[in-house]
Amino acid sequence: MTEQDPAARFARPRTMHRFTARRIVVTRVTEIEHFTRITFSSPELADWESTGPEDHAKIFFPDPDTGELRAPAPVGADADGIVRPEGEMFGRDFTPLNVREDPGSGHRVFDLDVLRHEDPGPAARWAAGAEPGDELVMVGPRGSIAAASAAPRVVCFADETALPAAARWIAEMPRESRIEVVADVPGALDWVRLYLAAQGGRDVPVHAAPGTLAEAAVAIGVDADTYVFAGGEAGRLVPLRRYLRGELGFGKEQYSISGYWKRAESGFDHHAPIDPSDPED
Repeated sequence: MTEQDPAARFARPRTMHRFTARRIVVTRVTEIEHFTRITFSSPELADWESTGPEDHAKIFFPDPDTGELRAPAPVGADADGIVRPEGEMFGRDFTPLNVREDPGSGHRVFDLDVLRHEDPGPAARWAAGAEPGDELVMVGPRGSIAAASAAPRVVCFADETALPAAARWIAEMPRESRIEVVADVPGALDWVRLYLAAQGGRDVPVHAAPGTLAEAAVAIGVDADTYVFAGGEAGRLVPLRRYLRGELGFGKEQYSISGYWKRAESGFDHHAPIDPSDPED
């Protein structure tokens, strides 16, 4: 690949990590914008890595009815793999934020932002009552894909659930890079701008999405020099994906689109195709 190769502008190196289950412990609970922020630490995070803006870790929560935590266990010390227990598990994917070292304990620390919303599921219900000392189990990320740091322009399409990933995109792109966010969020966007600036480390343009996301892409002039990240409700993402692939002719190296959830479907698998009529990526 040469510098003249257009695909080089959108290159995103991949790094694989040890895949295992880790016990994580709540050290702090705070309210931040529309999220409950849970800070975790653990000596089991010593070799844990999260180096990509779209990283997702599967967090296992207690059964909302019984309070029992059923979660995978590690195969063994320093080994790859997990052992799954019998019975239903309540695992949900989240974007780790603010990965850092605790100067006091020397342990790795990270944050999870859990959206507060009506009709909460296992994660939001647990977060509402979380206290320091509570323990959960985390699996992943299995690997990280770096930001498209050489892209002339990056546009992130994100609903509330994907704002943490958009914030990581902002934080992990070079300071001089051009990056914008289309917030698929109802109402005024002041809180979105504050959240992204605080978590991303700088102010970026934030656009509303009053119509479809495809219409928003047209309105802000997504073009051949743009890398697109999009996350949120799967059905909302379909028109955008069809526009990028069909109208603009984007190849898979120029976008990353992931359904974080799906309306009327509990526990949606974000690996599932968001557009069954055109599942290839």
